[in-house]
Amino acid sequence: MITKILIFCFFALHRTKADIYDEYECFSPLMQRAAVSATSSMRDRGPKNAILYGGNAWTAENNDFDQQLIIDLGQVMNVTRIWTQGRSHSNEYVMEYSISYGTNGLDYADYKESGGDVRLFKGNTDGDSVHKNEFEVPIIAQWIRINPTRWRDRISLRVELFGCEYDSEIMYFNGTSYILLDLLRDPISAYRESIRFRFKTSVANGVLLYSRGTQGDYVALQLRDNRMLLNIDLGSGISTSLSVGSLLDDNIWHDVVISRNYRDILFSVDRVVVQGRIKGEFGKLNLNRGFYVGGVPNMQEGLVVVQNFTGCIENIYLNSTNLIRDMKESFQTRSSLHYTIVNAEFGCLDVPLISVTFLTPDSFARLKGYEGVSSLNASFAFRTYEEVGLMLYHSFSSSGHVAIYLEEGKIKVELVTPNNPPVILDNYDEQFNDGRWHIVVLTIGINSLTLSVDYRPMKTTRFLKMTTGGIYMIAGGVTGAIGLSGQKLPGFVGCMRTISIDGNYKLPTDWTTEEYCCKKEDVIFDACRMTDRCNPNPCEHGGICKQNAQEFLCDCVGTGYGGSVCHTSLSALSCQAYKNVQAVNQQAQIKIDVDGSGPLAPFPVTCEFYADGRVATVLHHSNQQPTPVDGFQEPGSFRQDIVYEADNDQIEALLNRSTSCRQTIQYACRSTRLFNSPSDEANFHPFSWWVSRHNQKMDYWGGALPGSRKCECGILGSCIDPTKWCNCDAGYERWAEDSGDITEKENLPVKQLRFGDTGNPLDEKESRYTLGPLICEGDDLFNNVVTFRVADATINLPPFDMGHSGDIYFEFKTTIDNAVLLHARGPTDYVKLSIVNGDMMQFQYQAGSAPLTVNYKTSYRLADDRWHSVSIERNRKGARLVLDGAVKSEVREDTGPVRALHLTSELVVGATVDYRHGYTGCIRALLLNGKLIDLRNYAVQGLYGVSEGCVGKCSSNPCLNNGTCLERYDGYNCDCRWTAFKGPICADEIGVNLRQSSMVKYDFMGSWRSTLSEKIRVGFTTTNPKGFLLGFASNITGEYLTIMVSNSGHLRIVFDFGFERQEIIYPQKHFGLGQYHDLRVSRKNGGGTLVMQVDDYEPREFHFNIKASADAQFNNIQYMYIGKNESMTEGFIGCISRVEFDDIYPLKLLFQENGPPNVKSLGTPLTEDFCGVEPITHPPEITETRPPPIINEDKLREAYNQTDSAILGSVLAIIFIALVILAILIGRYLHRHKGEYLTQEDAGAESAIDPDSAVIHGTTGHQVQKKKEWFI
Repeated sequence: MITKILIFCFFALHRTKADIYDEYECFSPLMQRAAVSATSSMRDRGPKNAILYGGNAWTAENNDFDQQLIIDLGQVMNVTRIWTQGRSHSNEYVMEYSISYGTNGLDYADYKESGGDVRLFKGNTDGDSVHKNEFEVPIIAQWIRINPTRWRDRISLRVELFGCEYDSEIMYFNGTSYILLDLLRDPISAYRESIRFRFKTSVANGVLLYSRGTQGDYVALQLRDNRMLLNIDLGSGISTSLSVGSLLDDNIWHDVVISRNYRDILFSVDRVVVQGRIKGEFGKLNLNRGFYVGGVPNMQEGLVVVQNFTGCIENIYLNSTNLIRDMKESFQTRSSLHYTIVNAEFGCLDVPLISVTFLTPDSFARLKGYEGVSSLNASFAFRTYEEVGLMLYHSFSSSGHVAIYLEEGKIKVELVTPNNPPVILDNYDEQFNDGRWHIVVLTIGINSLTLSVDYRPMKTTRFLKMTTGGIYMIAGGVTGAIGLSGQKLPGFVGCMRTISIDGNYKLPTDWTTEEYCCKKEDVIFDACRMTDRCNPNPCEHGGICKQNAQEFLCDCVGTGYGGSVCHTSLSALSCQAYKNVQAVNQQAQIKIDVDGSGPLAPFPVTCEFYADGRVATVLHHSNQQPTPVDGFQEPGSFRQDIVYEADNDQIEALLNRSTSCRQTIQYACRSTRLFNSPSDEANFHPFSWWVSRHNQKMDYWGGALPGSRKCECGILGSCIDPTKWCNCDAGYERWAEDSGDITEKENLPVKQLRFGDTGNPLDEKESRYTLGPLICEGDDLFNNVVTFRVADATINLPPFDMGHSGDIYFEFKTTIDNAVLLHARGPTDYVKLSIVNGDMMQFQYQAGSAPLTVNYKTSYRLADDRWHSVSIERNRKGARLVLDGAVKSEVREDTGPVRALHLTSELVVGATVDYRHGYTGCIRALLLNGKLIDLRNYAVQGLYGVSEGCVGKCSSNPCLNNGTCLERYDGYNCDCRWTAFKGPICADEIGVNLRQSSMVKYDFMGSWRSTLSEKIRVGFTTTNPKGFLLGFASNITGEYLTIMVSNSGHLRIVFDFGFERQEIIYPQKHFGLGQYHDLRVSRKNGGGTLVMQVDDYEPREFHFNIKASADAQFNNIQYMYIGKNESMTEGFIGCISRVEFDDIYPLKLLFQENGPPNVKSLGTPLTEDFCGVEPITHPPEITETRPPPIINEDKLREAYNQTDSAILGSVLAIIFIALVILAILIGRYLHRHKGEYLTQEDAGAESAIDPDSAVIHGTTGHQVQKKKEWFI
């Protein structure tokens, strides 16, 4: 997108049809005269079949990423677009491809996106349709190479390139030359300008463009360490620097575009774009001195390199003027007063500087030198990113060897000679695996060795005598041990050039197959095929990029971020987030990152955790101590800027996320005034004030209201002088104070304090102020909560552009074991986050290649109805899953082109995009790339199946009788194990209908209990007003408790716990009338108080005097009886249910399948009964169903536009006419007119073959017969 903007700016503002090619007219087909080849092809499907609209297609023999279609256009062309097809009438087509280009078939460069990644072009969706791609910046090249990266079934391709011939104006600069355009007569004074050109060079440093003006403006474009650097100043005296590109000294053509609009500037090299804003206040560039191309005569302001450019520059445009063409025409017409050429030449002088690239550690070269001599000289230039590698090895014929190699990026020399111990020379401290060209020269003579690196010689003198061998190994090929490690060194991976052995230089392109190894693909000639993976820097948040031939690595130390590309913050999102995952005390000093992986850096805060659950975030500043103010009489003459431990953007993000914030401000005064109150709005002239974060002078003090011009005492009416609105405004000689909290978030924090009316150091006026830290409470991040109460309910967010790097963070609480939490997809790509089996989190995604999965199985349950945090990150190297802030799992992607995730659907939260495998539970704090998504806003709009807050079905306590509610969010289950009931809501009675001979006995079987506070419950109904309900006994201590219905129909409780026998009668009600009653009995106060509650009546308490020598403990309970005990002959007649004693439910155990042996019924067999109590039920819930999809009427109208309606109307008219004609024909057939005529033909002669046969076979003889003829 940035590239499009750049090109648009350039062409829209500065293009003229005469001087710049018009890409809209540059669309001639180019394949007709092109030569096409391929890395492989199937029989009868060779590269010559790769013709658009052709009957066949090119089909690669192998389906892998190494397949390429190579197009030689015959000459350098301007290529503007590409159209592709697959193989016709098949599912063989290319869905995605990359493009590289060059000028000689060897110097290929990748077509890149503005961010520096290889551009992956979208291909076809079937074998027949044509997919068209435009090059926003046209390709200037002779060779085009198409590399399929994604395909269907097989790699099959038909292609057409479009463009036109390329006009080239080139100048060669030798390092001492330059071109001067004199601007004295025609100065540049503009708010907008653009510069565009192409260049190639083999030198890493040089001045390309320079110009300046008399007002201090300048623009300086230069190569520094093979990167492009632009310095610009619009006259403010502040330089703005932009840098882009790398490895630009590779002697291939590079495109440069600079476009400025006022202070906004875009700078592009090979389509990789950086944009910036020029520092200072000015927007016009004023240049009235010389405009230099290729160098300068002397050092100038803004230049950081001292060399002039060496190489070729092509078609340099200043706005709409091609300077080289204009200069050439000026010289031809002898009107070249504006131009001066110094040592520059027209055309491009190609220096035979041929590079060779060793792509693998196993590739090497084997070159010959002079054999049998006592000295040697070897030199070469190299560039690499590898830390280790053998660069040169020579074995002496007199035994021993010399080796030059890289170890930890440093150049070392190993020398082994006869009668001498091996020596390793390590004379250079710096590392040389920086991707720059370095020149190495090794000279060995008698008793002397000299190593020179980048023209810095290091000479070693020692006893040394050797005789050279005949072979020099370059870049590897040695199996013996080298270096201190005593192991085989891998071969050199990188580029070399100017390899000279004993003064003999042989071009790599002239090497024979015996002189290099091994595969042709491992050694590349006439090009330095290296990729700078660290430019632009893929490491985020200031991470340091390191690389080798295969990949880049990010050093995130000190950045506050982690992961493969330093994307994920290591700091908590807030103090509340820190508390959610850490055990905390009252206070913690931490760093928080309010936007997670966003651009805001972490900053230090103090977290305060209160007993009531509140969490406060304290942001400190540098002026929290009381500060005296004296000797500043004029209003606001004392000024104190407040510097916080966070910048403005960080503070604003903290304020926006917080529920409330406050800052205490205090002013103590003696004989000094604060606001000079009272005053009206028009005459408010305070002596002191504070400034808000928006640089506004505020008209109220802490504790007052905005606009009130008062202090807190003025609001409360408690000022020491009732006529004033601030205590300090009284001007008393004794100390007074105005203080309070500023609570308006839109004004916080205090940015500046201004004070006056403090006299001079000699008078009695004095004051001091204290400004407290900024304190915020609450975190809207965790207040943004929604509940998914239906399995197919979703929140559909706009498509999420995860691109090359993105992350998603949220917290969830659920009880569902298997569900999809997030899902989005594109034509082929997708992302999906799921919870699996209740204890595994699974992140699946596909970015062009095969699907990848990141799993992490926890040692605890995730579906435990507790909050858990999850963070997923996909970056250029792979994906990472973080659970609960600590548990991590990663997956690495294969090396190859870095694909952006192409997601076109909505980001669906709560299910898949087709509403399957839905999630039920709560989700909060959803962040996409650090930006909070307001899920709560979707819920308040009445979205199907989604509620605001985290509210489950158990919040209404649907389980009765102390049953435990198990949350499902779309429903609930009741756990009745710890109740005396059963059923779906623990409301079904478990009772027994007893006869006189029946009883239930529960034996504690050695697990005897001793209690001071029992909880006993029993429900019953009877018409026989007497009987034993429930009893407990201990044969060991003789203690007991019995609950019975007396003969009078009253409840009676008798017990003896060792202090004395007690009897309690509940006489207010008759319990033998067949009504159901619910009795609860408990004790408290150390067993001295018994509480009895019958049905829903008020509980009654009975107190007992217990002697000091006794206790009320019910000791060693052995048995529990229901209905009667073993000493009784007649038991209770009626129904008993709801029996419980603390956590024992004997009737439930009795009727339990395979129940325990310690509970049994004796006497008459018993069956379960509900005692006539019908179970309570809840009203049925309203079933929610997903509403029908909303139809987009605009799109529907577009589907039936006017053209389609006309066609449809014509078709209907034709059908109508056809139906009318058919109806007429049918009518004529049904209403035929019948006529008659006479014939002399014999009956039966119709089938005769001639007249005679007709007479012979006639059955009726000659007669007149009526025949009928039908008229239509």
